[in-house]
Amino acid sequence: MLPTGWRQILMEIIKKMLQAIGKLVPIVLITCLSQVVLALPVKPDSLRYEILLTNKMLANIQVNEKFIPSIDITSNQLILLSTSHQFYLLGWGGIVPFGASLTGNISSYAFTPDSLLMTISNKELCSFDSAGKLSKLFNLPGEGMGICAGKYVMYIYNRTNTQAKNAFYVLAKGGKYEKLFELPTPISSAAETSNSIVFATKNVLFNYKPKSKELNVLSVIPKNKKIESIALDTLNNRIYFSTDSVIYAYKNSNTVLVTNETGGVLRFFNDGLIVFNPGKQLLIRIVGIENEVASKILALKATAPGKPEYDILTNTSIVNLVEAELPDDLIIKIINKSVVDFDLSVDSMILLSDQKVSSAVIIAMKNAMRSKAGNNSNGTK
Repeated sequence: MLPTGWRQILMEIIKKMLQAIGKLVPIVLITCLSQVVLALPVKPDSLRYEILLTNKMLANIQVNEKFIPSIDITSNQLILLSTSHQFYLLGWGGIVPFGASLTGNISSYAFTPDSLLMTISNKELCSFDSAGKLSKLFNLPGEGMGICAGKYVMYIYNRTNTQAKNAFYVLAKGGKYEKLFELPTPISSAAETSNSIVFATKNVLFNYKPKSKELNVLSVIPKNKKIESIALDTLNNRIYFSTDSVIYAYKNSNTVLVTNETGGVLRFFNDGLIVFNPGKQLLIRIVGIENEVASKILALKATAPGKPEYDILTNTSIVNLVEAELPDDLIIKIINKSVVDFDLSVDSMILLSDQKVSSAVIIAMKNAMRSKAGNNSNGTK
């Protein structure tokens, strides 16, 4: 270990070297370098940032093209990135091209449960073989679709606003696929949990259960934000989701802000949250994040005790969905598939109208309360 005086001098040199890079990167690099160069002990659960890729690193290997907002992890634990026509592998030794340059326009990709790389190029779903060539599997209904992997299946979804209905498909082994549901708004990201699918459209995070076809709202963020990506920490049963500049964490009806310093495409891997911002050409890994998030959840519960907001739909829930600019038919679908407890007094209905809740939604709220009353009556007989 370096003497204290030399450590302080070295840290000052590092800080000055990094001043031109920006606000976040110096914090990240100083944290990592201080642990490696200065041999400081690190607690395994302490929050720290690791820089994996910067625009300077890309410039050094003469990569000047823009990366698409998609990442995945290979079977040998390398990070797979892509431009519109070229894949790259990123490891601790650097970044190198993967396969040959491709024709078409790659929009998204993901590894199947048996480690086959599937790629969406234009309106085609393709497989990527070991020789670095794309083989077309079949045509898709639209361009720029998204893809993600489940435990046994793949999911494909419309994420561009080019169609009246935006479908979400499940693709089984052998190429058979079927439509699970449709939405009037594009689906930006999706991930599979043990018994459901978590997905985002605009600024709302949803949960969909294929067996019961139940659709629930998990979280709503400010309406001027758009959820770009979702990642799952399966060990702690936590959902991370992000905009282009903010990262949130969700569990058991509690949503907390993780950071407003960065955002982008997320993957949770080896107890760390990987964050890729293609616009800034910055890829980092946040380690030791669980204790930080758990403490924020505890603080949230201490300051705002009470029933979770979306366990039961209330008037406030509906107003939030309207403010999130969700279309009426989607809000009505949520009402019809949720447990509800609406206040439909005259004053409350006037207030709902003043807050731009449509008459169609209010009628659906009334019908849901009538159905609830009927079920309660039948249950007491």
